[in-house]
Amino acid sequence: MNIDEIFDFTSFTIDREPHIVLDTAVCVGCDNRGCTNSCPARCYTWSEEEQIMTFVHDGCLECGTCYVVCHKNAFTRWRYPRGGFGVAYRMT
Repeated sequence: MNIDEIFDFTSFTIDREPHIVLDTAVCVGCDNRGCTNSCPARCYTWSEEEQIMTFVHDGCLECGTCYVVCHKNAFTRWRYPRGGFGVAYRMT
């Protein structure tokens, strides 16, 4: 199974309160923006034209890859979603 097929077996209960909060000002000074290449859900988008990072938590797989690869500590908050919210994997 590849990463794109996981979404066929995944559902989300979206919380209005994001479980990940990013300080986008820190992202401007990042030299590699590893989160844009390593996030399997493609939640991070860098706009070269606007010089801004956009993060959308709605499709986050909660894998923690972004937290591990961010060498600038750009997160003001990284936690798992509140109980009852977030991703639900259905592998049956």
